[in-house]
Amino acid sequence: MNRFRRLALAFCALTAGIVAVASCEAVSHRAAAPPSAADRGGKIYKQYCAACHAGEGTGDSFRAVPALAGQRVEYLRRQIDSFSSDERHSSDMRWAFRQVSMNTPQAAADVVSYISQLPAPKFGEADLRFEAEGKATFVARCAGCHGMDTLGSPDGTIPSLRAQNDSYLLSRLRRFAAQGPALGVSAHAMDEHDIVAISSYLSSLKGLSAVRE
Repeated sequence: MNRFRRLALAFCALTAGIVAVASCEAVSHRAAAPPSAADRGGKIYKQYCAACHAGEGTGDSFRAVPALAGQRVEYLRRQIDSFSSDERHSSDMRWAFRQVSMNTPQAAADVVSYISQLPAPKFGEADLRFEAEGKATFVARCAGCHGMDTLGSPDGTIPSLRAQNDSYLLSRLRRFAAQGPALGVSAHAMDEHDIVAISSYLSSLKGLSAVRE
């Protein structure tokens, strides 16, 4: 009987060891799985982009840094290409691109993949003094390019204007208004009242999942 019990205990111990080894191997295999594109992009973004654009991609209203979360994927790709080649110049962006190369399609795609899964921000309600007027002015001056839904173009040549902080919108609209006459773009020839009304309206619009398609 004692011999039988010893054999049984030995068998149980061996079985338990095999199960433990198999379990460890399974855990090790899972741990060795390569990081996803969003994981790789998140590492780059958090190290080089989050200081200005914020960890959740909401930008910085105090410095008129744009929100990136909720923006069209194709637009994000195009802008990374433009900044990396210095076609679109910004001293801050040039610094970031000197620290990490996003000239490779994979790195750029990884960063875009990470940004695209961030929830679109909601900055606040429109100023009631400007809500109706801002919408009407947007429809008259901006919707021809940016669309009635403000989502821009699917190919990324024109950005979505939803889920954007108002200080960045004000900054860009003022620049466009100053450059409009020289560029021959009559829709950009806005006065300060139009600019404030449009930015107030746009900053109240929450981003849609459609902008990530």
